[in-house]
Amino acid sequence: MKTKDNRSAGAAKKRGNARPIAICGILAALCVVLLYIGSLTVFDLTAVVVCALITMLVVVELGNKYAWIMVGAAGVLALILVPVKLSAVIYILIGGIYPIMKGYYEVYRNLIAWPLKLSTLGTMLLILTILSKFLFTAEETYFLFSFWPIIIGLAFLVVYDLALTGCVTFYIVKLRSRLGLKKLF
Repeated sequence: MKTKDNRSAGAAKKRGNARPIAICGILAALCVVLLYIGSLTVFDLTAVVVCALITMLVVVELGNKYAWIMVGAAGVLALILVPVKLSAVIYILIGGIYPIMKGYYEVYRNLIAWPLKLSTLGTMLLILTILSKFLFTAEETYFLFSFWPIIIGLAFLVVYDLALTGCVTFYIVKLRSRLGLKKLF
């Protein structure tokens, strides 16, 4: 038989999960709106990077579990609602999954973390290349199966990784206390 104390503890636990889930839903909707606007303009990759920063915010403030929930919801909605499906796939791989995986990798030293990051980024770039070529039928000059575009793509993604690190560090060191977002999360 449930007592009043057990019922209130269960309700408190549900309320404890409701706030982060609601925040993830709002941020997922924001990501979908940004991706939609970006896909209609030339700022599609900019929208992906901004959404990656939102994902990093969730990783920092709520943890990986809620980040996976947010990326899953935003990814499914983006695949349904965003007119340019390639933008949605780029978001899922580069703007959603990679920032979460980055958090897993950065607990190791750089000697281990960077090969893990580069292999993940290379795999994601290869998946994007294959999907764009065969599923989305992008123009042949857009994604090529050759050495130099892959190297240039990896170099861009290394810069992207370093920029994410810089933005997260700036947020934690300078902005976190000033913005007072901890009350929200």
